[in-house]
Amino acid sequence: MITYWPSQPGAQLNQQVSGLFKKIYVKLNYNLYNKTSQILSIDIVNSYVKKELFKVILLELEILLLDITELDVPINDLEVLNKRVLIDLINKSSLSFQQILNIERSPEYMSQSSTSILYKRILLEHQLLLQNLLIYLIFGSSGDQTNTYLFPDNKIPVQHVEILLDNVVIQVADLIFYTLINTDRSIIDLFDFLKVNKICRNTYVSIRSIATFKNNLIWNKYLAYYLQQPRIIYNNRYQVWIFSTKGLHCQYIYAYRENDFEVLSSVQVLIIILLELQDFILPKIQSIFLLIGKVWIYLVRYIVMNSFKVILKSIALVMRTK
Repeated sequence: MITYWPSQPGAQLNQQVSGLFKKIYVKLNYNLYNKTSQILSIDIVNSYVKKELFKVILLELEILLLDITELDVPINDLEVLNKRVLIDLINKSSLSFQQILNIERSPEYMSQSSTSILYKRILLEHQLLLQNLLIYLIFGSSGDQTNTYLFPDNKIPVQHVEILLDNVVIQVADLIFYTLINTDRSIIDLFDFLKVNKICRNTYVSIRSIATFKNNLIWNKYLAYYLQQPRIIYNNRYQVWIFSTKGLHCQYIYAYRENDFEVLSSVQVLIIILLELQDFILPKIQSIFLLIGKVWIYLVRYIVMNSFKVILKSIALVMRTK
């Protein structure tokens, strides 16, 4: 039986939100290793550090909800300020995380975080990442007028809201740690940083392994930003990360994303154009090759059959002559 999210603010919504956060905290006791082929920056940290980072983000998100509710921010203002709210959530979570683990914050951290490729990607999807979730948690399902997801009016499944909450926690954590390790410090300094603060997994015990991880991570994020993201937008999909008993998983859900075309970079737009050309040209090329194949098969069969007939006639003629 499908349970739907409350449509209006009130005691039922507050109870549902409280229960949802408790459920997410319980999920942090699950296996937190990445079970996909995609690389996350938090893959390099041990389970304890990863769990603490998730807790910090959840706590900052709870504080954010209380502040928005106390200030009585209307939905229209929340939609306008959503990107700024997301940036504030990222910065506060990062600062709290570093304070808890006594990690020294580098002076260039803020400037580098705002220019990272992952930061740009998350801000491009800020509405899907945070806006809809905040509206559900504060105003109920009736507050969402964007028609981003294909659900009937006021019929948002509880599991959908749970997925969005999982997703924002994991993606914000990924961005925070990506910025921490993707600074201008050398690989040796990065190795010392991870070992001194005791946040690294036992798998990465050498400078070489950390260098390999960092290079693969950066390459993966660039591919995701310039190739994967345009394709996902073009297909009206949104990639979400979720907690499960077996580890971290990702999946794709439907999302109306026509408005995202306006904020894509020129390279991303080019990728979409190439996808359109592929959809237009590839079937025709396949049809041409199929036709050529049929003609080739027909010619081969014709030549073989006629050659066989000529050989048989020759044999028959020789037999008669004898």
